[in-house]
Amino acid sequence: MSGQGWERRHAAEYGTTAWSRAVVSCGALVAHHAGYDRRPGAVSEAAAGFRQEWMPVAELLALAACRAGQAQDRPVDDVELPVLLGWADGAHTHLLHTGPLDGHLGPAHWLRLAEDETCRSRARDVVTTESTLAIVESRELTGGRTSTPARALRLGARAAAAQARGVGFPAWADDCAWAADQVERLHLAMQAGAWRPTSAHRAYAREVHRTLVAEPDHPPCPAGAVGPSWIQRVVRIPHVRATVLALAAQPAYAVAAPASDPLGAAVDAVVHVGMEPVSVLAAGLERAWAAQLPDRPVAEWELAHIPGPVREQIRAVEALALRLTVVLLDLWHPHE
Repeated sequence: MSGQGWERRHAAEYGTTAWSRAVVSCGALVAHHAGYDRRPGAVSEAAAGFRQEWMPVAELLALAACRAGQAQDRPVDDVELPVLLGWADGAHTHLLHTGPLDGHLGPAHWLRLAEDETCRSRARDVVTTESTLAIVESRELTGGRTSTPARALRLGARAAAAQARGVGFPAWADDCAWAADQVERLHLAMQAGAWRPTSAHRAYAREVHRTLVAEPDHPPCPAGAVGPSWIQRVVRIPHVRATVLALAAQPAYAVAAPASDPLGAAVDAVVHVGMEPVSVLAAGLERAWAAQLPDRPVAEWELAHIPGPVREQIRAVEALALRLTVVLLDLWHPHE
């Protein structure tokens, strides 16, 4: 594939350039390694220090990912960590500053990165640490029954793991906790009689409930595979989210506007705050699933693409949706 064809592939899959995608993915690894909490409420004076000390490392790794992707004719997120290391601080480092690449930096800056021994050493530490975490997580998921497949060391999967893992505690934990609080507020208001649902509220609750209890069945898994699979569980979340948002937009359910209504606030919190991060992740996973080899075992593909921290996030969102499901059932079909 030509250089422009390789770039167009990134634009089609990620909506951005290869360089920008590589900076995001490598930045996730570096931020986790450096202990930099990038959540909005946690960003402070540490941001300036991170940019000065660690952004060059992220740039070096991003450049290495781009060069490796070009050499292997694959998206940057499909570059495996051992190969990434070979470009960042290994046999191919001397080639980093050569060749075309769409981005804001240029050969002179790339050469400075490649010649910076401290930057290369830190990049090696980042990749080595993340590779070790990947192996440990893989053994936990398989019970140590199989060796870690090379595909489980993909940059994209490890970036997703780092983002889900967070610094100190999972990055999504605050969002799920806040959404759960909105569901409990609805439940308490119902139990205390402080809020009186109308027939429109009950109809809306019934339709949302039906959406939430639907079993995941897309994309279809190969014959003989035991479901629901992880890819089905992941993809189900944006499908549920889109369906609920479409319901909320119907005039018949305008009474459940999230700004002023406990039911609307609870549903909106779950589908917007709880589900949205997974929905972004699911789009890329669904594309990757569609492009997989048809004879590859489902479990092997999922081990390579859905790492442990991401599975933990999926479980948390599913638990959040389940809690909302129970409350909605009490609302539209109350026990006498």
